[in-house]
Amino acid sequence: MIGEGLGQWTEGRSALSASHPIMSCEDAAEFERGLLDSDSKIWEAMQSVGQLLGRGILNEYRFTRYAPEKLSVFAMVGKGHNGGDALLAIDEMANCGAVGEVFLAIAAPLTELKLNTKKAFDLLQKRLDDDTLTVVCCRANGEQSWLSEIEQALQSQTFDICLDGLLGMQFKPPLRGAARGLIERVNDASGIRLRVAVDLPSGIGTESDDLAFQADVTFATGVFKQPLLARAYEDAIGCIRYLDVGFFDENPSSGERVIVDSILDPLRARRPAHTDKRSYGSLLIIAGSRGMPGALMMSVRSALQSGVGLVTVCAPECVVAQLAVQLPEAMWIPWPETPDGGLALEGLYLLRSIQSKATALLVGPGVGSERETIEMLVEAIRQSTAPVVIDADALRREVLAALEVPFIATPHLGEFRRIARLDSTDDDLEAALRHFSCERSGVVVLKGPNTRVAAGDHVFMNTTGNSVLSRGGSGDLLAGMAAGLLAQSPSNPLEVACQSVYWHGKAADVLAVRKGQVALRTTDLLDYYSEALKVGGYGEGVDA
Repeated sequence: MIGEGLGQWTEGRSALSASHPIMSCEDAAEFERGLLDSDSKIWEAMQSVGQLLGRGILNEYRFTRYAPEKLSVFAMVGKGHNGGDALLAIDEMANCGAVGEVFLAIAAPLTELKLNTKKAFDLLQKRLDDDTLTVVCCRANGEQSWLSEIEQALQSQTFDICLDGLLGMQFKPPLRGAARGLIERVNDASGIRLRVAVDLPSGIGTESDDLAFQADVTFATGVFKQPLLARAYEDAIGCIRYLDVGFFDENPSSGERVIVDSILDPLRARRPAHTDKRSYGSLLIIAGSRGMPGALMMSVRSALQSGVGLVTVCAPECVVAQLAVQLPEAMWIPWPETPDGGLALEGLYLLRSIQSKATALLVGPGVGSERETIEMLVEAIRQSTAPVVIDADALRREVLAALEVPFIATPHLGEFRRIARLDSTDDDLEAALRHFSCERSGVVVLKGPNTRVAAGDHVFMNTTGNSVLSRGGSGDLLAGMAAGLLAQSPSNPLEVACQSVYWHGKAADVLAVRKGQVALRTTDLLDYYSEALKVGGYGEGVDA
Protein backbone atom coordinates (compact mmCIF):
# COMPACT_ATOMS: atom_id res chain seq x y z
CA MET A 1 0.00 0.00 0.00
CA ILE A 2 1.34 3.44 -0.95
CA GLY A 3 2.16 5.54 2.09
CA GLU A 4 2.26 2.68 4.56
CA GLY A 5 4.66 3.55 7.36
CA LEU A 6 4.55 7.32 6.77
CA GLY A 7 1.92 8.13 9.38
CA GLN A 8 4.27 9.99 11.72
CA TRP A 9 5.32 12.39 8.94
CA THR A 10 2.03 13.08 7.19
CA GLU A 11 -1.66 13.24 7.91
CA GLY A 12 -4.59 13.69 5.55
CA ARG A 13 -3.36 14.69 2.09
CA SER A 14 -0.07 12.93 1.41
CA ALA A 15 3.01 13.97 -0.53
CA LEU A 16 2.79 10.55 -2.15
CA SER A 17 -0.23 11.66 -4.17
CA ALA A 18 1.84 14.54 -5.59
CA SER A 19 4.84 12.46 -6.59
CA HIS A 20 5.66 9.75 -9.10
CA PRO A 21 7.77 6.62 -8.78
CA ILE A 22 11.41 6.49 -9.81
CA MET A 23 12.00 3.24 -11.71
CA SER A 24 14.85 1.15 -12.96
CA CYS A 25 15.31 1.20 -16.72
CA GLU A 26 14.00 -2.37 -16.90
CA ASP A 27 10.86 -1.61 -14.89
CA ALA A 28 10.28 1.60 -16.85
CA ALA A 29 10.53 -0.27 -20.16
CA GLU A 30 8.04 -2.90 -18.96
CA PHE A 31 5.69 -0.22 -17.62
CA GLU A 32 5.76 1.73 -20.89
CA ARG A 33 5.20 -1.42 -22.97
CA GLY A 34 2.03 -2.12 -20.98
CA LEU A 35 0.82 1.47 -21.14
CA LEU A 36 1.75 2.25 -24.75
CA ASP A 37 0.64 -0.93 -26.47
CA SER A 38 0.06 0.47 -29.97
CA ASP A 39 1.81 2.78 -32.41
CA SER A 40 -1.00 5.31 -32.02
CA LYS A 41 -0.55 5.47 -28.24
CA ILE A 42 3.22 5.75 -28.64
CA TRP A 43 2.75 8.61 -31.11
CA GLU A 44 0.36 10.42 -28.77
CA ALA A 45 2.85 10.12 -25.89
CA MET A 46 5.72 11.28 -28.10
CA GLN A 47 3.74 14.35 -29.15
CA SER A 48 3.14 15.24 -25.49
CA VAL A 49 6.82 14.76 -24.70
CA GLY A 50 7.91 16.79 -27.73
CA GLN A 51 5.67 19.72 -26.83
CA LEU A 52 6.80 19.87 -23.18
CA LEU A 53 10.41 19.20 -24.10
CA GLY A 54 10.53 21.95 -26.70
CA ARG A 55 9.07 24.51 -24.30
CA GLY A 56 11.32 23.32 -21.50
CA ILE A 57 14.44 23.68 -23.65
CA LEU A 58 13.45 27.24 -24.60
CA ASN A 59 13.01 28.11 -20.92
CA GLU A 60 16.41 26.63 -20.10
CA TYR A 61 17.96 28.66 -22.90
CA ARG A 62 16.38 31.82 -21.48
CA PHE A 63 18.54 31.30 -18.38
CA THR A 64 21.30 32.72 -20.59
CA ARG A 65 21.21 36.30 -21.77
CA TYR A 66 21.63 35.39 -25.44
CA ALA A 67 18.74 36.26 -27.75
CA PRO A 68 16.08 33.50 -27.49
CA GLU A 69 15.08 33.59 -31.14
CA LYS A 70 16.55 32.32 -34.45
CA LEU A 71 18.33 29.63 -32.48
CA SER A 72 20.76 27.29 -34.19
CA VAL A 73 20.12 23.69 -33.14
CA PHE A 74 22.41 20.67 -33.53
CA ALA A 75 20.67 17.34 -32.83
CA MET A 76 22.05 13.83 -32.47
CA VAL A 77 19.21 11.56 -33.61
CA GLY A 78 19.01 7.79 -33.19
CA LYS A 79 16.65 5.29 -34.78
CA GLY A 80 14.42 4.92 -31.72
CA HIS A 81 11.83 6.97 -29.90
CA ASN A 82 14.36 9.20 -28.14
CA GLY A 83 15.31 10.43 -31.58
CA GLY A 84 11.63 11.02 -32.35
CA ASP A 85 11.19 12.95 -29.10
CA ALA A 86 14.14 15.16 -30.04
CA LEU A 87 12.72 15.83 -33.51
CA LEU A 88 9.31 16.71 -32.09
CA ALA A 89 10.94 19.04 -29.55
CA ILE A 90 12.68 20.89 -32.38
CA ASP A 91 9.36 21.03 -34.23
CA GLU A 92 7.74 22.61 -31.17
CA MET A 93 10.54 25.18 -30.87
CA ALA A 94 10.12 25.97 -34.56
CA ASN A 95 6.36 26.28 -34.03
CA CYS A 96 7.11 28.86 -31.31
CA GLY A 97 9.14 30.85 -33.85
CA ALA A 98 12.43 30.32 -32.01
CA VAL A 99 14.42 28.27 -34.54
CA GLY A 100 16.69 29.75 -37.19
CA GLU A 101 18.82 26.79 -38.31
CA VAL A 102 18.78 23.03 -37.64
CA PHE A 103 21.55 20.48 -38.25
CA LEU A 104 20.46 16.84 -37.83
CA ALA A 105 23.15 14.21 -37.35
CA ILE A 106 21.10 11.03 -37.84
CA ALA A 107 22.97 7.89 -36.83
CA ALA A 108 21.23 5.68 -39.43
CA PRO A 109 19.69 5.85 -42.92
CA LEU A 110 16.21 7.37 -42.88
CA THR A 111 14.79 4.01 -43.95
CA GLU A 112 15.91 2.48 -40.65
CA LEU A 113 14.11 4.97 -38.38
CA LYS A 114 11.27 3.55 -36.32
CA LEU A 115 7.81 4.31 -37.68
CA ASN A 116 7.00 7.16 -35.28
CA THR A 117 10.53 8.58 -35.40
CA LYS A 118 10.26 8.79 -39.20
CA LYS A 119 6.85 10.41 -38.75
CA ALA A 120 8.43 13.04 -36.49
CA PHE A 121 11.18 13.62 -39.06
CA ASP A 122 8.62 14.13 -41.82
CA LEU A 123 6.75 16.70 -39.71
CA LEU A 124 9.92 18.68 -39.06
CA GLN A 125 11.02 18.49 -42.68
CA LYS A 126 7.63 19.82 -43.77
CA ARG A 127 7.86 22.73 -41.30
CA LEU A 128 11.40 23.84 -42.19
CA ASP A 129 12.66 24.84 -45.62
CA ASP A 130 15.85 23.55 -47.22
CA ASP A 131 17.81 26.66 -46.26
CA THR A 132 17.00 26.07 -42.59
CA LEU A 133 17.35 22.29 -42.31
CA THR A 134 20.54 20.29 -42.89
CA VAL A 135 20.28 16.50 -42.63
CA VAL A 136 23.35 14.25 -42.53
CA CYS A 137 22.63 10.51 -42.27
CA CYS A 138 25.12 7.79 -41.45
CA ARG A 139 25.21 4.91 -43.92
CA ALA A 140 26.91 1.53 -43.80
CA ASN A 141 30.66 1.83 -44.40
CA GLY A 142 30.31 5.62 -44.37
CA GLU A 143 31.00 6.39 -40.72
CA GLN A 144 34.22 8.30 -41.22
CA SER A 145 32.91 10.63 -43.91
CA TRP A 146 29.76 11.21 -41.81
CA LEU A 147 31.83 12.03 -38.72
CA SER A 148 34.12 14.30 -40.75
CA GLU A 149 31.12 16.29 -42.01
CA ILE A 150 29.80 16.61 -38.47
CA GLU A 151 33.18 17.65 -37.11
CA GLN A 152 33.46 20.34 -39.76
CA ALA A 153 30.00 21.69 -38.86
CA LEU A 154 30.82 21.76 -35.14
CA GLN A 155 34.11 23.55 -35.74
CA SER A 156 32.81 26.09 -38.23
CA GLN A 157 29.90 27.58 -36.27
CA THR A 158 28.33 28.18 -32.88
CA PHE A 159 25.21 26.22 -31.98
CA ASP A 160 22.82 27.64 -29.41
CA ILE A 161 21.44 24.21 -28.50
CA CYS A 162 22.76 20.67 -28.85
CA LEU A 163 20.06 18.04 -28.35
CA ASP A 164 20.94 14.43 -27.58
CA GLY A 165 18.30 11.98 -28.84
CA LEU A 166 20.81 9.35 -29.87
CA LEU A 167 20.36 6.42 -27.48
CA GLY A 168 17.56 5.41 -25.12
CA MET A 169 17.18 3.79 -21.72
CA GLN A 170 17.86 0.31 -23.10
CA PHE A 171 21.47 1.22 -23.94
CA LYS A 172 24.03 -1.44 -23.09
CA PRO A 173 27.75 -0.63 -23.11
CA PRO A 174 30.12 -0.34 -24.77
CA LEU A 175 29.55 2.59 -27.12
CA ARG A 176 30.74 1.63 -30.56
CA GLY A 177 31.50 3.06 -33.96
CA ALA A 178 29.46 5.98 -35.19
CA ALA A 179 27.70 6.65 -31.86
CA ARG A 180 30.98 6.79 -29.96
CA GLY A 181 32.61 9.00 -32.57
CA LEU A 182 29.63 11.36 -32.61
CA ILE A 183 29.54 11.78 -28.82
CA GLU A 184 33.30 12.35 -28.68
CA ARG A 185 33.10 15.12 -31.26
CA VAL A 186 30.10 16.80 -29.67
CA ASN A 187 31.67 16.68 -26.19
CA ASP A 188 34.85 18.26 -27.58
CA ALA A 189 33.00 21.03 -29.43
CA SER A 190 33.52 24.43 -27.80
CA GLY A 191 30.86 26.33 -29.73
CA ILE A 192 27.73 24.95 -28.02
CA ARG A 193 25.84 27.14 -25.55
CA LEU A 194 23.34 24.66 -24.10
CA ARG A 195 23.57 20.85 -24.12
CA VAL A 196 20.33 18.94 -23.55
CA ALA A 197 19.77 15.19 -23.14
CA VAL A 198 16.45 13.46 -23.75
CA ASP A 199 15.55 11.02 -20.94
CA LEU A 200 19.15 9.92 -20.22
CA PRO A 201 22.45 11.19 -21.66
CA SER A 202 23.63 8.75 -24.35
CA GLY A 203 26.11 6.33 -22.81
CA ILE A 204 24.26 6.14 -19.47
CA GLY A 205 21.85 3.37 -18.54
CA THR A 206 21.53 0.52 -16.08
CA GLU A 207 25.15 -0.07 -17.05
CA SER A 208 27.12 2.84 -18.41
CA ASP A 209 30.07 3.42 -20.69
CA ASP A 210 33.22 5.30 -19.74
CA LEU A 211 32.07 7.87 -22.30
CA ALA A 212 28.73 9.70 -22.11
CA PHE A 213 27.17 12.82 -23.61
CA GLN A 214 27.93 15.75 -21.30
CA ALA A 215 24.61 17.49 -20.71
CA ASP A 216 23.89 20.80 -19.04
CA VAL A 217 20.34 19.59 -18.45
CA THR A 218 18.62 16.22 -18.79
CA PHE A 219 14.86 16.02 -19.28
CA ALA A 220 13.41 12.83 -17.76
CA THR A 221 10.46 12.07 -20.03
CA GLY A 222 7.40 10.26 -18.70
CA VAL A 223 9.24 8.04 -16.21
CA PHE A 224 12.14 9.16 -14.02
CA LYS A 225 14.86 6.50 -14.32
CA GLN A 226 17.14 5.46 -11.48
CA PRO A 227 20.46 6.09 -13.29
CA LEU A 228 19.70 9.82 -12.96
CA LEU A 229 20.26 9.45 -9.21
CA ALA A 230 23.79 8.06 -9.60
CA ARG A 231 26.38 10.47 -8.23
CA ALA A 232 29.02 8.96 -10.49
CA TYR A 233 27.21 10.46 -13.50
CA GLU A 234 26.33 13.88 -12.06
CA ASP A 235 28.64 15.81 -14.36
CA ALA A 236 27.20 14.11 -17.46
CA ILE A 237 23.57 14.47 -16.36
CA GLY A 238 23.72 18.11 -15.31
CA CYS A 239 20.47 19.66 -14.06
CA ILE A 240 17.49 17.26 -14.07
CA ARG A 241 13.98 18.22 -15.20
CA TYR A 242 11.02 15.86 -14.97
CA LEU A 243 8.36 16.05 -17.68
CA ASP A 244 5.03 14.72 -16.42
CA VAL A 245 3.11 13.49 -19.46
CA GLY A 246 0.29 11.85 -17.52
CA PHE A 247 1.54 8.28 -17.25
CA PHE A 248 0.62 7.90 -13.56
CA ASP A 249 -3.08 8.21 -12.80
CA GLU A 250 -2.41 5.64 -10.10
CA ASN A 251 1.04 5.74 -8.57
CA PRO A 252 2.88 2.43 -8.18
CA SER A 253 4.52 2.13 -4.78
CA SER A 254 8.15 3.15 -4.75
CA GLY A 255 10.64 4.15 -2.06
CA GLU A 256 12.26 6.65 -4.45
CA ARG A 257 9.92 9.25 -5.92
CA VAL A 258 9.97 12.52 -7.85
CA ILE A 259 7.84 15.49 -6.73
CA VAL A 260 5.35 16.83 -9.30
CA ASP A 261 3.66 20.19 -9.74
CA SER A 262 0.39 19.21 -8.05
CA ILE A 263 2.24 19.43 -4.71
CA LEU A 264 1.43 23.15 -4.88
CA ASP A 265 -2.32 22.68 -5.43
CA PRO A 266 -3.27 23.32 -1.77
CA LEU A 267 -1.55 26.72 -2.00
CA ARG A 268 -3.37 27.68 -5.21
CA ALA A 269 -6.90 27.43 -3.88
CA ARG A 270 -9.04 30.44 -3.00
CA ARG A 271 -9.23 30.92 0.76
CA PRO A 272 -12.58 30.96 2.57
CA ALA A 273 -14.13 34.35 3.34
CA HIS A 274 -14.94 33.68 7.00
CA THR A 275 -11.45 33.22 8.43
CA ASP A 276 -8.97 35.31 10.38
CA LYS A 277 -5.22 35.39 10.89
CA ARG A 278 -5.36 32.56 13.44
CA SER A 279 -6.80 30.27 10.79
CA TYR A 280 -3.42 30.15 9.04
CA GLY A 281 -1.10 29.30 11.86
CA SER A 282 1.27 31.11 14.19
CA LEU A 283 5.00 30.84 13.58
CA LEU A 284 7.61 31.54 16.24
CA ILE A 285 11.14 32.28 14.98
CA ILE A 286 14.15 32.17 17.31
CA ALA A 287 17.12 33.29 15.24
CA GLY A 288 19.66 35.95 14.39
CA SER A 289 22.70 37.53 16.01
CA ARG A 290 24.49 40.87 15.96
CA GLY A 291 26.87 39.58 13.31
CA MET A 292 24.25 37.95 11.04
CA PRO A 293 21.02 39.97 11.03
CA GLY A 294 20.62 39.42 7.27
CA ALA A 295 19.99 35.68 7.61
CA LEU A 296 17.25 36.39 10.14
CA MET A 297 15.68 39.07 7.96
CA MET A 298 15.59 36.81 4.89
CA SER A 299 13.97 33.94 6.78
CA VAL A 300 11.33 36.29 8.23
CA ARG A 301 10.58 37.85 4.83
CA SER A 302 10.16 34.43 3.29
CA ALA A 303 7.92 33.21 6.11
CA LEU A 304 5.72 36.29 5.75
CA GLN A 305 5.17 35.41 2.07
CA SER A 306 4.31 31.77 2.78
CA GLY A 307 0.68 32.59 3.66
CA VAL A 308 1.10 32.12 7.43
CA GLY A 309 -1.24 34.13 9.63
CA LEU A 310 1.09 35.32 12.40
CA VAL A 311 4.87 35.57 12.71
CA THR A 312 6.56 36.30 16.03
CA VAL A 313 10.32 36.82 16.05
CA CYS A 314 12.63 36.50 19.03
CA ALA A 315 15.91 38.20 18.09
CA PRO A 316 18.85 39.84 19.90
CA GLU A 317 17.97 43.23 21.38
CA CYS A 318 20.57 44.99 19.24
CA VAL A 319 18.89 44.15 15.91
CA VAL A 320 15.19 44.29 16.76
CA ALA A 321 14.62 48.04 16.38
CA GLN A 322 16.16 48.15 12.91
CA LEU A 323 14.51 44.99 11.56
CA ALA A 324 11.09 45.72 13.03
CA VAL A 325 10.90 48.91 10.98
CA GLN A 326 11.77 47.02 7.80
CA LEU A 327 9.37 44.14 8.47
CA PRO A 328 6.44 45.54 10.46
CA GLU A 329 4.15 42.60 9.57
CA ALA A 330 5.98 40.46 12.15
CA MET A 331 5.81 40.89 15.93
CA TRP A 332 9.29 41.44 17.32
CA ILE A 333 10.44 40.45 20.80
CA PRO A 334 13.86 41.74 21.97
CA TRP A 335 15.86 38.84 23.44
CA PRO A 336 18.69 39.29 25.98
CA GLU A 337 22.01 38.85 24.24
CA THR A 338 25.46 37.54 25.02
CA PRO A 339 28.49 39.88 25.02
CA ASP A 340 29.15 38.80 21.43
CA GLY A 341 25.61 39.58 20.29
CA GLY A 342 24.07 36.11 20.32
CA LEU A 343 20.87 34.86 21.96
CA ALA A 344 21.47 34.44 25.71
CA LEU A 345 20.22 31.65 27.99
CA GLU A 346 18.48 34.12 30.29
CA GLY A 347 15.95 34.91 27.57
CA LEU A 348 14.23 31.55 27.97
CA TYR A 349 11.74 33.11 30.37
CA LEU A 350 10.22 34.95 27.39
CA LEU A 351 8.99 31.66 25.93
CA ARG A 352 6.53 31.00 28.77
CA SER A 353 3.98 33.43 27.42
CA ILE A 354 4.45 32.98 23.66
CA GLN A 355 5.49 29.41 22.91
CA SER A 356 2.14 27.81 23.72
CA LYS A 357 0.44 29.85 20.97
CA ALA A 358 2.86 28.78 18.23
CA THR A 359 1.84 26.12 15.71
CA ALA A 360 5.43 25.83 14.43
CA LEU A 361 8.91 26.93 15.45
CA LEU A 362 11.93 27.94 13.35
CA VAL A 363 15.42 27.95 14.87
CA GLY A 364 18.83 28.50 13.39
CA PRO A 365 19.18 31.19 10.71
CA GLY A 366 21.97 33.54 11.69
CA VAL A 367 22.28 32.40 15.34
CA GLY A 368 26.02 31.76 15.14
CA SER A 369 27.94 29.10 17.04
CA GLU A 370 28.33 30.49 20.56
CA ARG A 371 28.12 27.74 23.14
CA GLU A 372 25.59 29.64 25.27
CA THR A 373 23.30 30.20 22.30
CA ILE A 374 23.38 26.53 21.36
CA GLU A 375 22.54 25.56 24.97
CA MET A 376 19.63 28.00 24.86
CA LEU A 377 18.33 26.43 21.64
CA VAL A 378 18.51 22.97 23.21
CA GLU A 379 16.35 24.15 26.12
CA ALA A 380 13.92 25.97 23.80
CA ILE A 381 13.53 22.80 21.73
CA ARG A 382 12.86 20.72 24.84
CA GLN A 383 10.05 23.07 25.80
CA SER A 384 8.42 23.09 22.37
CA THR A 385 5.15 21.28 21.78
CA ALA A 386 4.93 22.53 18.18
CA PRO A 387 6.80 20.99 15.21
CA VAL A 388 10.16 22.56 14.43
CA VAL A 389 12.19 23.57 11.38
CA ILE A 390 15.92 23.38 12.14
CA ASP A 391 18.37 25.19 9.87
CA ALA A 392 21.92 26.55 9.67
CA ASP A 393 23.88 26.75 12.95
CA ALA A 394 21.12 24.94 14.85
CA LEU A 395 21.89 21.77 12.85
CA ARG A 396 23.79 20.06 15.66
CA ARG A 397 23.48 16.63 17.14
CA GLU A 398 22.71 17.98 20.63
CA VAL A 399 19.87 20.13 19.27
CA LEU A 400 18.41 17.23 17.29
CA ALA A 401 18.73 14.94 20.31
CA ALA A 402 16.51 17.29 22.33
CA LEU A 403 13.59 16.95 19.90
CA GLU A 404 10.44 15.16 21.00
CA VAL A 405 8.18 16.71 18.35
CA PRO A 406 7.98 16.31 14.55
CA PHE A 407 10.66 18.27 12.75
CA ILE A 408 12.10 19.25 9.36
CA ALA A 409 15.90 19.54 9.21
CA THR A 410 17.38 21.43 6.23
CA PRO A 411 21.12 20.62 5.93
CA HIS A 412 23.34 20.99 2.91
CA LEU A 413 25.66 18.08 2.18
CA GLY A 414 28.47 19.18 4.51
CA GLU A 415 26.07 19.76 7.40
CA PHE A 416 24.39 16.42 6.80
CA ARG A 417 27.69 14.56 6.82
CA ARG A 418 28.48 16.22 10.14
CA ILE A 419 25.20 15.54 11.93
CA ALA A 420 24.95 12.01 10.51
CA ARG A 421 28.66 11.34 11.20
CA LEU A 422 29.32 10.15 7.68
CA ASP A 423 32.73 9.66 6.16
CA SER A 424 33.35 12.28 3.47
CA THR A 425 33.80 9.51 0.91
CA ASP A 426 30.46 7.84 1.72
CA ASP A 427 28.59 7.26 -1.53
CA ASP A 428 25.27 5.68 -0.48
CA LEU A 429 23.60 8.95 0.39
CA GLU A 430 20.02 7.75 -0.10
CA ALA A 431 20.57 4.93 2.40
CA ALA A 432 22.16 7.34 4.87
CA LEU A 433 19.23 9.74 4.50
CA ARG A 434 16.71 6.98 5.13
CA HIS A 435 18.61 5.70 8.14
CA PHE A 436 18.98 9.17 9.68
CA SER A 437 15.31 10.03 9.11
CA CYS A 438 14.17 6.77 10.69
CA GLU A 439 16.61 7.05 13.58
CA ARG A 440 15.56 10.62 14.41
CA SER A 441 11.87 10.24 13.38
CA GLY A 442 12.00 13.41 11.33
CA VAL A 443 11.98 14.75 7.78
CA VAL A 444 15.38 15.61 6.31
CA VAL A 445 15.73 18.05 3.41
CA LEU A 446 19.17 17.53 1.89
CA LYS A 447 19.81 20.71 -0.09
CA GLY A 448 21.78 20.55 -3.31
CA PRO A 449 21.53 20.79 -7.12
CA ASN A 450 18.75 18.19 -6.88
CA THR A 451 17.38 18.47 -3.37
CA ARG A 452 16.19 15.27 -1.70
CA VAL A 453 13.51 14.98 0.98
CA ALA A 454 13.79 11.88 3.20
CA ALA A 455 11.04 10.50 5.44
CA GLY A 456 11.51 6.99 6.72
CA ASP A 457 11.97 4.57 3.84
CA HIS A 458 11.00 7.16 1.22
CA VAL A 459 13.25 9.63 -0.58
CA PHE A 460 11.61 12.33 -2.73
CA MET A 461 13.63 13.98 -5.50
CA ASN A 462 13.01 17.62 -6.37
CA THR A 463 13.75 18.73 -9.94
CA THR A 464 12.99 22.45 -9.72
CA GLY A 465 15.67 25.06 -9.08
CA ASN A 466 18.94 26.07 -10.69
CA SER A 467 22.25 27.71 -9.82
CA VAL A 468 20.47 30.98 -9.00
CA LEU A 469 20.17 29.30 -5.59
CA SER A 470 23.96 28.95 -5.30
CA ARG A 471 24.08 32.23 -3.38
CA GLY A 472 24.29 33.14 0.26
CA GLY A 473 20.87 33.40 1.83
CA SER A 474 18.90 31.02 -0.40
CA GLY A 475 18.83 28.48 2.44
CA ASP A 476 17.44 31.13 4.80
CA LEU A 477 14.62 31.80 2.36
CA LEU A 478 13.84 28.08 2.14
CA ALA A 479 13.84 27.72 5.93
CA GLY A 480 11.43 30.64 6.34
CA MET A 481 9.12 29.28 3.66
CA ALA A 482 9.13 25.78 5.17
CA ALA A 483 8.46 27.10 8.66
CA GLY A 484 5.59 29.30 7.48
CA LEU A 485 3.99 26.35 5.68
CA LEU A 486 4.54 24.08 8.68
CA ALA A 487 2.73 26.58 10.92
CA GLN A 488 -0.26 26.31 8.57
CA SER A 489 -0.06 22.49 8.33
CA PRO A 490 1.65 21.29 11.53
CA SER A 491 0.47 17.68 11.20
CA ASN A 492 2.01 17.23 7.76
CA PRO A 493 5.77 17.92 7.81
CA LEU A 494 6.52 15.64 4.85
CA GLU A 495 4.11 17.41 2.51
CA VAL A 496 5.37 20.77 3.81
CA ALA A 497 8.98 19.81 3.09
CA CYS A 498 8.12 18.68 -0.45
CA GLN A 499 6.03 21.79 -1.09
CA SER A 500 8.81 24.04 0.16
CA VAL A 501 11.62 22.68 -1.97
CA TYR A 502 9.44 22.52 -5.09
CA TRP A 503 8.01 26.05 -4.64
CA HIS A 504 11.40 27.56 -3.72
CA GLY A 505 13.04 25.90 -6.75
CA LYS A 506 10.27 26.82 -9.16
CA ALA A 507 10.50 30.45 -8.07
CA ALA A 508 14.23 30.28 -8.90
CA ASP A 509 13.40 28.89 -12.35
CA VAL A 510 10.93 31.71 -13.06
CA LEU A 511 13.50 34.24 -11.84
CA ALA A 512 16.19 32.77 -14.12
CA VAL A 513 13.84 32.94 -17.13
CA ARG A 514 13.07 36.59 -16.36
CA LYS A 515 16.52 37.86 -15.31
CA GLY A 516 19.13 35.22 -16.12
CA GLN A 517 21.40 33.74 -13.48
CA VAL A 518 24.03 36.43 -12.92
CA ALA A 519 22.88 40.01 -12.38
CA LEU A 520 20.49 39.51 -9.47
CA ARG A 521 20.28 39.19 -5.68
CA THR A 522 19.14 36.29 -3.54
CA THR A 523 16.18 38.27 -2.25
CA ASP A 524 14.94 38.82 -5.84
CA LEU A 525 13.56 35.30 -5.44
CA LEU A 526 10.83 36.64 -3.13
CA ASP A 527 9.28 38.58 -6.01
CA TYR A 528 8.57 35.32 -7.87
CA TYR A 529 6.87 33.25 -5.14
CA SER A 530 3.43 34.24 -6.41
CA GLU A 531 4.17 33.58 -10.08
CA ALA A 532 5.67 30.19 -9.24
CA LEU A 533 2.31 29.10 -7.81
CA LYS A 534 0.71 29.25 -11.24
CA VAL A 535 -0.43 25.86 -12.51
CA GLY A 536 2.06 24.00 -14.66
CA GLY A 537 5.11 21.84 -14.43
CA TYR A 538 8.42 22.95 -15.86
CA GLY A 539 7.89 24.23 -19.38
CA GLU A 540 4.47 25.68 -18.49
CA GLY A 541 3.52 28.84 -16.66
CA VAL A 542 6.99 30.41 -16.86
CA ASP A 543 7.23 31.34 -20.52
CA ALA A 544 8.45 34.84 -21.13
